[in-house]
Amino acid sequence: MVQGDEVLVSKAGASRSTTCLVMELEAALAGLNEVLARGWHRGHAIELVSDSSIALEIAEGRFLPKGHAALAKALRAASLEVGASTRKVRAHSGCRWNEAVAHEAKQRGN
Repeated sequence: MVQGDEVLVSKAGASRSTTCLVMELEAALAGLNEVLARGWHRGHAIELVSDSSIALEIAEGRFLPKGHAALAKALRAASLEVGASTRKVRAHSGCRWNEAVAHEAKQRGN
């Protein structure tokens, strides 16, 4: 999680038996839950940034997949609770923080 050029929180995880979609949803949910736990949503605009259209559509309430419905519902609820706006970035397009996350994911996958 970043504010401007400052990293506020950095966490990572890995799982051998999962999908990219599940990891995208879990990462978005973990970030929003961190915002909630720290109370950062009070008095601050929260923006969920991702290269995953599906994660953003779920957070916005525009899509609810049949698979992983509980995870998707939790993401939507957290997004509503923090009042998050969303922004899509293209993967591997030079977005500093997206590139950093992709690099971390690749390192954990090896």
